[in-house]
Amino acid sequence: MTLATTPTFAGAGVFVCFALANRHADCFPRQIPYHSRRARKSRVTDSADRMVPAATPTDEEDVIDLQLHTRREAPCAALLSLSAFCKERGIESFDVYGDFNCPTSESYLSQFEQDVAAHFGKEDAVFCISGGMAQSIVLLINDATRSKNTGSPAFACHPTSHLLLHENSGYNELMKFESIVLGWDHHESSYDPNIILETSACFRMGPLRLDDVEALVGKEGESRILSHPSRKPDVNVSTLILELPHREIGGKLTPWDEVLEMSNFCSKHNLAFHCDGARIFEASAGYGHASLAETAKPFDSVYISFYKGLGAMSGAMLLGDKPFVDDARVWLRRFGGNIYSVLPYAASAWMGFHMNCLVRDDTFTKRKEKLRSVVKMLTEDSDVCNFLSFDPPDPQTNIVHGYLDTSYSEATSAIQKTEDETGIRVLYRLRSYDGGCRFELTMGEANYSIDDELYVKGWKDFAQLVTHNIRFFYDVPSSSHVSALPL
Repeated sequence: MTLATTPTFAGAGVFVCFALANRHADCFPRQIPYHSRRARKSRVTDSADRMVPAATPTDEEDVIDLQLHTRREAPCAALLSLSAFCKERGIESFDVYGDFNCPTSESYLSQFEQDVAAHFGKEDAVFCISGGMAQSIVLLINDATRSKNTGSPAFACHPTSHLLLHENSGYNELMKFESIVLGWDHHESSYDPNIILETSACFRMGPLRLDDVEALVGKEGESRILSHPSRKPDVNVSTLILELPHREIGGKLTPWDEVLEMSNFCSKHNLAFHCDGARIFEASAGYGHASLAETAKPFDSVYISFYKGLGAMSGAMLLGDKPFVDDARVWLRRFGGNIYSVLPYAASAWMGFHMNCLVRDDTFTKRKEKLRSVVKMLTEDSDVCNFLSFDPPDPQTNIVHGYLDTSYSEATSAIQKTEDETGIRVLYRLRSYDGGCRFELTMGEANYSIDDELYVKGWKDFAQLVTHNIRFFYDVPSSSHVSALPL
């Protein structure tokens, strides 16, 4: 079957429908599906996915959505775009079981992998169905190649790592790994992910810093930190994971000079240095790097995601040296991730990479600057600043977190009334926590085109509808559960 020359999408359609179904089931448990705007009509969701019905339905086509960062095409339109890209790239046959033994010249998938590897300055790359699977593979490879054969297998990471918060402890339940949580005030309390998810602990929390990493090794060369979840003192840490940027604390970045020092530390102590680069495109722009290769250089391995900032259907990729990627292909089969064909996912991912990183290589820099402008205007507005605080106050990437000094019920009521009266949807995704609520604002292709003045108008109208007790978040001490480090 030739996808490039026929409008019939029988095979691809099956895969695409499967991808979309799984995306709703697994990848977005905390939000309303945003690829279908009508599915979200006049609703707001919090961390428990509570839906708040509209008092008065609005015409969805007329709504200006300030928080929606990615507008998905309808399935038929997405398939047509994918067909056009396949024709442009000369993709005339499906990959089969990853094309592991197929010459690069005869495999679009191998060409895609080599294209991405080259731009990141790595020897090789392998396409994966999901990031969760990809990073689990990283841990297993590093444990096998760097293990001291003493203690339980373990990795080290920041308290807000995706592996700790959003994967149902898969690293422990499936692979019996322990985690060393760095930057957590372990003398006061044991690590609890619910504190991160359900309180304001993330507010003003710093990114992973060099002194956090150095705490891995005590005077006798052993870890001084008890592991999570089993609180074991004798674990074998083989991998240090650094997320760039730190999504759960508003897109903050570890200072680059400290990233380089972390790399040296890992080399000295036989640790694999891995980058959770689900949003590495955003991080590279945040650092002002001239290339993706500059951002990836300090790391032994890098995971990247294609469906987030690049807007693909789904998919991820692992990058590293050739022996590492060869091992990753073996583990991909062991995990059941080496499915018969990944064409719709992979072709969509290649298209997103091509459009956002090659054709428009300043995409994420422009999004960051747009977000900084919007945050500055809202912070300087006398109505809005009384009950809204941003963290960080000056965004380091195109992601920032906002904290509202009002209850969830009051906020959602005001959000809906603002939309009904002005046609501006300030927020559609909101999480409640102790004493207030918080949200994430990501500047993407959808909301980038909205005038700054409309952001201010929507938020001013929203602010005037909210009755609140002004507490000024920037005067609130950081959570005692977490060590708040300077940026």
